Amino acid sequence: MSEDRFEELLGPYVLGELTDEEEHELERHLEGCSSCRNDLDEVWRAHDVLRTAAAGPPPELKDWVLARARSEARRGSAGWRRPWLLAAALLVVALLSFGILRMVTDPSDGLALIGTSAAPQAGGELRGEQIGDNLKVELEAWGLPEPGDGGYYEMWYAKEGGGRISCGTFSATPDGRASVNMSAPVSAVSYPEIEITQEPDDGDPASSGNVVLKGSLSDLGSG
Repeated sequence: MSEDRFEELLGPYVLGELTDEEEHELERHLEGCSSCRNDLDEVWRAHDVLRTAAAGPPPELKDWVLARARSEARRGSAGWRRPWLLAAALLVVALLSFGILRMVTDPSDGLALIGTSAAPQAGGELRGEQIGDNLKVELEAWGLPEPGDGGYYEMWYAKEGGGRISCGTFSATPDGRASVNMSAPVSAVSYPEIEITQEPDDGDPASSGNVVLKGSLSDLGSG
């Protein structure tokens, strides 16, 4: 993989959009490339600035990104491609991170969860609120099937190609209803798919894959 290709992966890496193979290859490259590590620090800086913006993106963000690109460009024509690749990565991270975070933490928006073939009568709604570096998540669910002896439910943030972040476990009432508050790191919004799984009491922390409710954060912006 070329150096330019590694630089193009920095923005998607911060957003959690790489495949497992791309992520591992980039991380191996970063171990021996101080230049890309420095660029990655800048991408994380833009991402962290946006994470703290609950009401809107800070007005200085765009100026900061463009000023950094101009500064890099003045270092010489031989390296002209790198600063603009970096600026593009920064802007993508800034815009997408802010958009997803704002959608999932807007109190006027609730994410509908739909039942799968494993639980066609189930349904639910998810709301989130950013508190510092964490998300406070409120989940309402109904029509959940009986999980069995010692079984329970678990909420996950997931992404295509694998990778999940657990938001917590919960139980339901005998009539299949649940109303629970959980928490997750703000970075969980880079895993846009929501899954509620039915888990056995077998001591295995990994997802069982038995999804009973699902939803997608991208649906919040389609209305």
